Amino acid sequence: MPQTAPSPAILQQAVDDLHDDMIDLLGDFVATASLSGAEQAAADFLEKRLQSMGLDCERIVLDSHLIASSPLFSCPCDPDGGRHNLLARHLPRQRPDGTRGRSVLFNGHLDVVPTGPEALWTTPPFQTRVEGDWLYGRGAGDMKGGIVCALMALQALRRLGLQPAGVVGINAVLDEENTGNGTLATVHALRNSMAKARLSDFDTVIIPEPFAETMMAAQVGVSWLFVTITGRPAHVAYKGQGLNPIEAGMALVDDLKQLEAEWNRPENRHPAFQNVEHPVNFNLGRIEGGEWNSSVPCTCTLGLRLGYYPDADPDTVVEQVSRRLRAKAQALNPALQLEISTRGHRSPGCIYPLDSPAMQTLAMAHRSVHGRDPEHLACTATTDGRHFSLLTDIPVTNYGPVARNIHGIDESVSLASLRRVTRTFAQFIIDWCGVEDAEEKSPLLNRDQK
Repeated sequence: MPQTAPSPAILQQAVDDLHDDMIDLLGDFVATASLSGAEQAAADFLEKRLQSMGLDCERIVLDSHLIASSPLFSCPCDPDGGRHNLLARHLPRQRPDGTRGRSVLFNGHLDVVPTGPEALWTTPPFQTRVEGDWLYGRGAGDMKGGIVCALMALQALRRLGLQPAGVVGINAVLDEENTGNGTLATVHALRNSMAKARLSDFDTVIIPEPFAETMMAAQVGVSWLFVTITGRPAHVAYKGQGLNPIEAGMALVDDLKQLEAEWNRPENRHPAFQNVEHPVNFNLGRIEGGEWNSSVPCTCTLGLRLGYYPDADPDTVVEQVSRRLRAKAQALNPALQLEISTRGHRSPGCIYPLDSPAMQTLAMAHRSVHGRDPEHLACTATTDGRHFSLLTDIPVTNYGPVARNIHGIDESVSLASLRRVTRTFAQFIIDWCGVEDAEEKSPLLNRDQK
């Protein structure tokens, strides 16, 4: 162990010196399109970069049969298809007494959401550009930027001739945006000794999601519903003989807005969300229906996202909402038929205690960069942190960069924030894992190989 750790100023300079490398790496990473269900190109890209750093890499194949019995399993949206997570580890040198520094796992997702019409983007969504402080592209914020911060933290230490004295893991996963089954597959593999590493190898988990350098204290649960409404088709000239399922669907959504408003009333909020103005969000994300402009349509399918508090059971929420939908349909017209199915998110909410030594160390690292304590966030979305919070006793939170327009048009991430988060992660590694003299390893980027 070195006698002194680098000062904040020296660490900042090491991170600043990597600015161009950070832009190159993130730009190439974002340009490697990785929509949910088609992430393997990004996994292959990242594997090469991790191997160039000399990290120990392995693939954890997504096998839904192995995790289907887990209480956090979600019905898949895409076939497993041999897709795999990527788990990489920095391994410290062996000490004569067999001890090592404490460890951390950085857990991030490879998949990104659809881009919407490309014509709405200033530049194509997978053609990255830098404008001022912002790097644009689908996935730049959510959440490839955060993964790059973890890699750059290791590289910054290496520039100073240091490496972590404990295990540092990078877990890049599939299917976060639609199920969370990717992280669940890694937790299962680590818990059941199906990987080189074990769950007990990691003392804490940090998920670098783009929540503006806050520490997450709580997150809502999320479930997806697909509601297919069957009406009665007719020629528009005889519209009165028909029964329009699209119009019925709009009425069902309006009725759910009343339930959403009820759950958001201050007296009904979970204590962790008392100061959040609108914690529960229901969303009509997709609608499909109709066959012909001059026909009363036959069917309509609604794709719904339901949010709910950490103390709510996903199955109970789905049952309650389903009963309400059926009752409303019956009131509109008994001839309406409803088929309600679930796939995708079945994700309970959770609370993140932030008083553990690991979380206090992360807060201290934030203070060293910002000069103030981090804000705590009660999040109105879900993240993969729930798998570690609800299935293990490993301290976990989300902490990542400032981003704009995630899931929207012209998504971007702040380059200044990426550097701050990288410094925070490097400082956390110094304080939590300890550091030792670095072994000679290949550089992160070899521009001649790009």
